[in-house]
Amino acid sequence: MAPANRLRRSQRERLRATEDLLATKIQTRDHFAVTPEQFWDEVFFDETYNQKLYTDALGFTGLDIQKMEGGPGEARHRVMVAEPKSEMPAVMKKIGGNSVAYAGTGPFDPKTGSWTYRVVTNKVGDKVKIGGKLWCEPKGDDGCIRIAEVEIEVKIFGVGGTIEKFIEKQTRESYEKTATFTNQWIAERA
Repeated sequence: MAPANRLRRSQRERLRATEDLLATKIQTRDHFAVTPEQFWDEVFFDETYNQKLYTDALGFTGLDIQKMEGGPGEARHRVMVAEPKSEMPAVMKKIGGNSVAYAGTGPFDPKTGSWTYRVVTNKVGDKVKIGGKLWCEPKGDDGCIRIAEVEIEVKIFGVGGTIEKFIEKQTRESYEKTATFTNQWIAERA
């Protein structure tokens, strides 16, 4: 009996390793005409910027910034709940209804200049894992490149791939719209 248990455990370990390889990974790079410090202090953690970004530029039906701790040059933590407006695939509607909301939470580390986050959905949250990291690299004297890495993994038998592709598409589109809006936001305040 012991060898069979070892074999099953070995099979499970190989399956987990394979599943990790199947997660969708996205990286975006966007140039902004502010220093990395200005990006974090005057853009990313600005409540007005976030409200306008999510409701006006991205068309979300709701945004609730539940926590915004810390200040310039300090460790920060942000928690917000958002409800995107999008046409979900039929398979997603069948599983979770006509809308989905999510909570995004994460700390900013001033030593590394990076924000790490995770997203938890209000529907099948344990089967959908979304998370990532954002950081800025200086570009010239008064610019930066904001790099975003996102990992998406959906573990729902038979439809996970479809849902993962939908989330990937929505995420890519959101980052494109965010870059456009952010550049406009910065230009209006220059």
